[in-house]
Amino acid sequence: MLIGLFVLFASYSYSCFFLVIEFQFQTSSPSLRSSLSFPMDWQGQKFAEKMMQIMLLVFAVIAFVAGYVLGSFQMMILVYAGGVTLTTLITVPNWYFLNRNPLNWLDPSEAEKHPNPQVAVSLKKKATKK
Repeated sequence: MLIGLFVLFASYSYSCFFLVIEFQFQTSSPSLRSSLSFPMDWQGQKFAEKMMQIMLLVFAVIAFVAGYVLGSFQMMILVYAGGVTLTTLITVPNWYFLNRNPLNWLDPSEAEKHPNPQVAVSLKKKATKK
């Protein structure tokens, strides 16, 4: 029971810490924000998701085996909590290697030169049998 409360408190504190850091980062100067920002692309998101799923599964198996061999439910929970923490530290931040395929967005000045494409609407009605 005590370990469960500790894990709950630690995860809540961890999420609050990142919210405060994100808020301070958003309100900081643009030059600092651009130099520290590593936006994650679509392939990076897919890779991070796959890596997270694999790591959580591996740590669940390791925790189960450790808990079974040692006969300790507490050890199983501690091993899994450590695995979740490690997985979070590896997959949540926008690491630079997760942006290997950046998207090339259209420059705003270039977008103004080209109007929005018009969708061709067909007014022909299909013939219906009477």
